[in-house]
Amino acid sequence: MDVPGLLSSAADRATGLAAGAGGQVLRRLRSVRLPGAGQASVTDDPQTAARRWRAVTVLKEPREVGTAQAPPPALAAFVDRVEVRIIPAPGDKGTELAARFRGPASDEDVGALRAALREAKALLEVGEVLRVDPAPHGARRPTPQGALLESVTEAAPKEGVL
Repeated sequence: MDVPGLLSSAADRATGLAAGAGGQVLRRLRSVRLPGAGQASVTDDPQTAARRWRAVTVLKEPREVGTAQAPPPALAAFVDRVEVRIIPAPGDKGTELAARFRGPASDEDVGALRAALREAKALLEVGEVLRVDPAPHGARRPTPQGALLESVTEAAPKEGVL
């Protein structure tokens, strides 16, 4: 009986079983969700989705960003409807500026809050909000791709930067 070969075979089998068990655990964990935690999901009800924290990392010290009671001016329109959190970002990477609605909010409200957070980040870091439009080379040609780009550019402030 070849002992080293038998041990190698047993180790290979054990490795395969552990990998299979780990895969099963990960598949199950993927379906476990805590309400209000993690990334937004299309399966969340609108009230849970509205209560999620939206955050940006600002490359400034927390004292330069503001306080929960006096957030950056871009969030002024929401100050009575949102909770604001300003804390040091992990790994000394600046400041995490986060906000979430205290109560129910529409999709439009959530989009406007996301746009306000990005605007606050831009104003704090650069001093201005950079815009895609007007296109420096003039109007886009009326092609299907140009029309698609126009619609995506219009939705970008609420849904994210291209």
